[in-house]
Formats: sequence, C-alpha cells, structure tokens
Amino acid sequence: MAARRYNLRPVEGSEIPISVLGVDRREEMLWIASDPALRENFPPCIKNILQRGASSEGKHRMAAILAAFLGQTGYSEQEARRLWLEATDVEDRIFSEWFQRMHCPKCETLKKESKGYPDLGVGSLGLCQPDELCQEFRGPVDYACRKLSEEDGCRGSWIHIKTLYIVRVFDWSRGLECEIELSEAELADLNELLAEMKEQREKALAYTRIKAHGRIRHRFILKNKEGPRRQMLSDLL
Repeated sequence: MAARRYNLRPVEGSEIPISVLGVDRREEMLWIASDPALRENFPPCIKNILQRGASSEGKHRMAAILAAFLGQTGYSEQEARRLWLEATDVEDRIFSEWFQRMHCPKCETLKKESKGYPDLGVGSLGLCQPDELCQEFRGPVDYACRKLSEEDGCRGSWIHIKTLYIVRVFDWSRGLECEIELSEAELADLNELLAEMKEQREKALAYTRIKAHGRIRHRFILKNKEGPRRQMLSDLL
C-alpha cells in the first residue's frame, strides 16, 4: 500500500524547501438540487445565519457559507441573492465567489475554530445547535435536501466547477511526500520557476503561503541552496 500523502500547509510566511515529484489533474464537481429546498427544511445553522443578520463577528464566513448553501440547494441566482442580501452586509464578491462555485462546508468543518475568512470554521459563533435530524446528515446541504449519501443523486445533478492540479512534492524539512492543490494559473507560475531553476543550478525551490486580498495564496520561491542536499530526479531533469 502506498504511503498516504498529506496536504502541505505551512504556517503563513514560513518557507519549506521542496522538490516536485509530479502533477495529477483532477476535475472538481458540484452537486446541485433540482428543486429549491423548503425554508422549513433548512438546518439550524443556516436558520441561525438568516436570523442573526449582518453580525459584525464572522460576517464574511457566514456570508460565504450562506452563498454556497443556496447555490447547492436549488435556488436561482436571483432568489438566492435576495435571501443573501437580507442576511448579510459584506461585499458582493463573496456571493459571486461562492454561489454555485464552491462546496458548502460539511459539519465537521463548520464546527472547527477559525481565525477568520476564508477559513469557514464557525465553531465559536454558536451557529451549530443540533436538532434530532442533524446526526443523520454530513452537512447543511444534505440536511436541507434530505440527501443521505454522495451517491444519492436522483433529486439533483452534478456540474463541473473547476480543474485542479494536485502537485506531489517532497517536503525536505520533514522528509515526507505531500500534496499541494493548484489552479491552472498557479501551476503555470510554478512551471515558470521550475524552468528557471534548470538554468540556475545553485537555486532550490521553496514553498510558502501568504495572505492577499483576504485569501491565503500559494507562493513558490527560488532560493540559494544552503549547503549540500540530496536532490530528487525532478530537480535535475
């Protein structure tokens, strides 16, 4: 059995020396209900977001969760935006970025603590107040649409939302194989650096994450090698 690879997520600003092992392409799909879920069928967390309104604490996280939820539960963009505007007071780009473009977080994610958007953990906001049905479902969309499993697709359909590239890397700081999810544009930037590194043998590749425009971004850097280090075949090709 192959060793499990972990998502590489360094602390913001820290730099990890890596070597690229390969790239796998993955198509990401989004399930959307055929008909709008009834408002009375919304789970407690979503009802709490709608009732709480434009709260100052966690308002961006709640706005993103609500947009993603409405996008998957069968609401038209016009009706979803109306409901979203009634309950939020944030910039419209949050709706555009999450409605029918992102998965609504599962309960496991929502219950986590978070430092803020775009991490959608809302465990400290008191939104999760489980009722007798919550334990039967994995997340708000499943609850609202009474969707018992990923294979339960008779009341909805799947749409393609994006293509991701899973970059397999070797983390030299821990001696482990890991993964980094990149968009096509991010992969193109990485490939440019790898081409540049072939011409500069004294350089090594490092990976970090930075915050820009409210989101965590991937960043790859070429750095001078610090002392002898074994090289992966991908470094030399």
